[in-house]
Order: sequence, then C-alpha cells, then structure tokens
Amino acid sequence: MPLLIGDIGGSSSRWAMVAGVRTHIWQDRFPGFNPLTGDPLPLQQQLREVISPHLPKDVGALEVMAYGAGCGAPARAQRLRDALLAVWPDARILVGTDLLGAAHGLYGNSSGVVLILGTGMNAGYYDGAQVHARMPSLGYILGDEGSGADIGKHALHDALYGLMPAPVLADMLPGGSGLPDILQAVYRSTGAQAYVASFTGALARHAGEPYVQGLVASRFDALARVLQRFHPPPELGEVRATGSVAHGFRDLLQEVFSRHGIRVKGVEQDPLQGLVAFHAQQRG
Repeated sequence: MPLLIGDIGGSSSRWAMVAGVRTHIWQDRFPGFNPLTGDPLPLQQQLREVISPHLPKDVGALEVMAYGAGCGAPARAQRLRDALLAVWPDARILVGTDLLGAAHGLYGNSSGVVLILGTGMNAGYYDGAQVHARMPSLGYILGDEGSGADIGKHALHDALYGLMPAPVLADMLPGGSGLPDILQAVYRSTGAQAYVASFTGALARHAGEPYVQGLVASRFDALARVLQRFHPPPELGEVRATGSVAHGFRDLLQEVFSRHGIRVKGVEQDPLQGLVAFHAQQRG
C-alpha cells in the first residue's frame, strides 16, 4: 500500500510518497493549514490538482500519514483529518503532531530535544519513540518565541513606530506603512499568524544588518530561556531544529543558544527527507 506523507505547517506544506522501494518527493511548496484558524480549501485544491493524478486508481489502497501544526488537541487533529478525507474519502488517514514528524525526520530512533521554528514554534524531548512536550502551547500572541510570527510581530511593531532602519523598512513595507490594511490583516483575518510571519522574509534579506541581528537574537534569547525552563540540562545536550526560521538564521541560532550552554547539533529546512527515510525503514 503506498504511503503519502505530509509535513503540514501553518503557512506551507511538503509532500512525499513511499511505494515499495520507490519514493517521490514533490518539490512544490503546497499551501499550509492551521486547524485552529486556517482555511483548508487552498491546500485541498492543490492536493487534488498536483498529487491526486499520481495516486493509484484505487485510492482506498492509500495510506496518508499527515504531521500537522496545531494538532496536539484531538479536535484539531480531527479537523485536519476531515480536510484530507474531503480530498481522499476512501484513504486510511492518520494524523500526528508536527513535533512528532520533526522528531521522526531529524532523529529517527535516537533521542534529543526537537525544535520547530517556522511560522510558529514548538519543542519537546524525543526519547526515540515518543515526544514529551512539556511546554504549553500559547500560540503566536502569547508565545511562539523565536518563530516567524514572533519575529515578524516585533518587526512590525518597530516599523510602525519608526524604530526600524530605512533600508530594512523599505524592503519590508515597500508601499509604505498602509496602517489600516495592516491592522485589518493582523486583527480581523483568519490568516493573521502567517501574515505576520511573512515579514520575517524581508529581515532575512538583511541578515547582516546590526538591527536585524539584534532583533532576531533577542527573540532567540527569549526562546533559549523558555527551553531551559522546561528541559533539564541533560536533555539540552543535543538540540536539532527544523523550519524556515531555524534554517534561515541557523548561524545566529547556534550562536545565541551556545551562550546559554545549549548545543544545536543539526538544522534542516524541513524534515521531509528524514521522514521518507524513517517511514521507508519502518515499512521494511
């Protein structure tokens, strides 16, 4: 039975298929889906158009393993499952957390702290079989330290208060502040988290600027303190990270964490390659 693997974040997702000794990884960046606040329609449409034509005609012979952001609560995991069942109603669909997917992809059967830094943030200790997520998930308004949404939120604050250097501001808000539109997107849209996180991309283009270095380092510093609060020193002896923010600012992440005595031993843009290897091994 072919296995379709989905690594689904709040902003984007990636997909691969394991079929016997053959694997296929779609290079496309698919839409993401946050089961708490997101709209599944863009992801569903892309799955139907791009992936469904490659599946066996008997879709009932398909198994889907979806690792999704925000799926720690059963109701949210079911919402993701329902969204995928709308695309493949006869498939066997299993849903796990994005943190478990990152652990499988980064560690396989070994152990250590796994960290996701993309649109949002999540972390836990993986013992080689299960993830122990001790840190409460507070979302991007109260938590998600070091994430794209967290960094983007602080960057927007500085931009709108005139605290950002002109070259960075011109790249981040090329059409000017547009304050009413920004406030509308932040406070009244269903995709606010992804919208706020999107501004981190402009910061990455100015990663050498002292302002950017200082802002991002301050958020990584806050993240390090949170990790130390919930993980004893032996667990932090090895941290592996994944996600666009972790990858884009990996040198700064390692530098800031090292000042806290935390060793970042690996950073991947996403865990999909590792997930393919993990599941291929599991299936023998």
